[in-house]
Amino acid sequence: MQNTENNFVREEFIFPQLILEETLYTLAQLKNAAPENAHIALAGRSNVGKSSLINALAKRKQLAKVSATPGKTRSVNLYRVDPHDFFLTDLPGYGYAKRSKSERELWANLIEKYLVECENLIAVAILLDCRLEPQEADKIMVQFALAHNIPIIPILTKADKCTQKERSERISQWTVLIPRGEPIAVSAHSGFGLRELWKKLIAVAEKAHFNHKQIKEDLLENTQEEKSEIIQVEENITVSQDNTFLGQETQNEKPKKIRTKRGAVAREKEMQKKLAQDKARKKAQEEKSRAKHKKK
Repeated sequence: MQNTENNFVREEFIFPQLILEETLYTLAQLKNAAPENAHIALAGRSNVGKSSLINALAKRKQLAKVSATPGKTRSVNLYRVDPHDFFLTDLPGYGYAKRSKSERELWANLIEKYLVECENLIAVAILLDCRLEPQEADKIMVQFALAHNIPIIPILTKADKCTQKERSERISQWTVLIPRGEPIAVSAHSGFGLRELWKKLIAVAEKAHFNHKQIKEDLLENTQEEKSEIIQVEENITVSQDNTFLGQETQNEKPKKIRTKRGAVAREKEMQKKLAQDKARKKAQEEKSRAKHKKK
């Protein structure tokens, strides 16, 4: 009998391609960029090694420009992840004091508005220096994301410059501050942790896409089941001028943007609330009608 173990071939992980799609400078450009795709933002202090990590993830040396001067990058680079069809948004580094105060405030405002207002944003990957204890600027960034219910993917960079004991200590420190998910330690120099990080990013993007698709299908199904009953109860309900009814898309309407899980859950609750109210009104009218028949 042939040993089946000898026939087993371990599947090798294939690194996705990173393609620089756009370079952006304003909030309007950011909000309108790749409207049909999920975004995962990359954020971190100016000297955390973000450009080096992007090059390592892409297995390319010059995709993202690496500068010896921290804080030099003053644009937002949008990278498409092929073939998984989501985007990594490379945000300018924060916390670098040698830029002017007005310039720092401008970029801080841009980053803040993007993180809060971009409906395509599904998570923020916060890059943290593995060699340092939690820094104040990083803690502020983490607190901001938690306060706005933005999922966090914590990444410890420059792991090759720390001992295993030091890495474990940093992971423990950040796990306390970021309770959901253990930080992933990586090294752009040695390649340590890059496969694990890619798998995490892809899993988050696929989960967000699945949740969005499933919620949308559930809402449409509920709408179809209840539509006839609602129309019978309220004869004055009309289809709006854009020919939509309770969130349904028309044939001529462009596909809606991918929305975050936070917004999708809120819309689902609102839908369920409307349906419950309509059922309650219908029940009240039926009881009123029965009461009239009894009097007769």
